[in-house]
Amino acid sequence: MMEPIVSGLVRRGLKLSHLKLFAALSQSGQMSIAAKALAISQPAASRLAAEAAHIAGAVLYERTNRGVELTPAGQILARRARRMLQEIDETERELSEAGAGKLGKVRIGSVTGPSVEHMLPAVRQARLDMPRITVNIEVGTSDVLGEALLQGNLDFYLGRLPTGQDKRQFEASFIGPEPISLIVREGHPLLRLPIQAEERLSEFDWVLPFEATLLRSTVESTLLARGISLPRKVLNTSSFMLTVMTVSRTNAIAPISTAVADFFAENFGAPAAIAKLPIAFDIEVEAYALIRMAGRELTPAAQAMYDIVDAEVSHKRPGF
Repeated sequence: MMEPIVSGLVRRGLKLSHLKLFAALSQSGQMSIAAKALAISQPAASRLAAEAAHIAGAVLYERTNRGVELTPAGQILARRARRMLQEIDETERELSEAGAGKLGKVRIGSVTGPSVEHMLPAVRQARLDMPRITVNIEVGTSDVLGEALLQGNLDFYLGRLPTGQDKRQFEASFIGPEPISLIVREGHPLLRLPIQAEERLSEFDWVLPFEATLLRSTVESTLLARGISLPRKVLNTSSFMLTVMTVSRTNAIAPISTAVADFFAENFGAPAAIAKLPIAFDIEVEAYALIRMAGRELTPAAQAMYDIVDAEVSHKRPGF
């Protein structure tokens, strides 16, 4: 059986009031001022000082014409008292931050486009409002993120409801469709003849996600609805980086989230300049949402982060 972790001083009756008194005495050197700081009478402060000396088994102070002078033993107690009181203040602050969601770990997920458009600004805001929280972000498909949410590995995510799952398990706040752009390298032949771009799309290689994925089926359905032949030469990949690298070094065309396309079109960190191909029709993937588990209470930190993300996406919702 473990012994209780209690020091001899505490067992003999050392209290927080004793520590506060000696911390105050070390600053003022006056019993009357220390008593006022503790909101007690001077006689009560004198009794506390005598009690502390008795408990410590040492002379802690001496009265002089100038007030109270701490002995070397009293200075040790006062120094340790200040440190312990600071720790208590820090504990109070951390508990308050934890209760307000300003301390802790948050695990969030997002599909690619909203991660750039919404998650990054939200995390930047969280860094200002709650600098002591740790944020983990997983970027993946909605099915992967939905499963992670079900398993308790995510607090919430931006994406779509996972397929093959009971939708009643989730609480979804819908935001809107995700715009898609076609990207090509800077200097691509279709950029020089944008009026012919639509009719010549199928002449070029494409980089697409695997068949049956939401983005792939959306792009193909949109092309067919416009009477455009599907691309004949396709590189299938789930790698976003391989997609961008291939487009930047060849004449291939690829569909990606417009938010991400805008980022790369501005050449922030791209291996080569990327441009959005001007086309006369819109490509939109079905509406995404801010999704959490129904009936599962978020931690204070996760709730605070959820509120920041919710505020960030609010302008995208219909009727805003």
